[in-house]
Amino acid sequence: MPSTAMREGSVSCRYSRALTAPRDAREHTRKTLCSWGIEAHVEVAQVIISELVTNAIRHGAGPVETRICHEGHYLHIEVHDDGPGRPVRRYATADDESGRGLTVIDGLLQLYGGSLIVVNDETGDGKTVCASIRLPDRKSTRLNSSHLGI
Repeated sequence: MPSTAMREGSVSCRYSRALTAPRDAREHTRKTLCSWGIEAHVEVAQVIISELVTNAIRHGAGPVETRICHEGHYLHIEVHDDGPGRPVRRYATADDESGRGLTVIDGLLQLYGGSLIVVNDETGDGKTVCASIRLPDRKSTRLNSSHLGI
């Protein structure tokens, strides 16, 4: 029988600048969250990590390093690269093929009571983009669902 307790933990992974890195990061995120018993949050975590890894590959430099950390009711997703650029929100038009990633992340963070920060490396040009989301309490989620007739 699977445990219902949410296990805390932290895992890191390093990816090359290959175009497959976002897909690999999504899969690693799915496996990690499932192993921690918080699989209900896989989809939101996969969107966030995929967008951040894609940005690190497109606009950063060096290998891309990720860290997923689960502490209590928070899930932290960090993506590091060695490039000098910082995340810039673009306002994509309907004809643009890219430029919506940070807007999508902002919407998810608003829904989950989360935040996004950038931490500059103390030495060098690199940075770590950190997204944190609040995970709903399972007990309160169950109670809220029953009040809605779900």
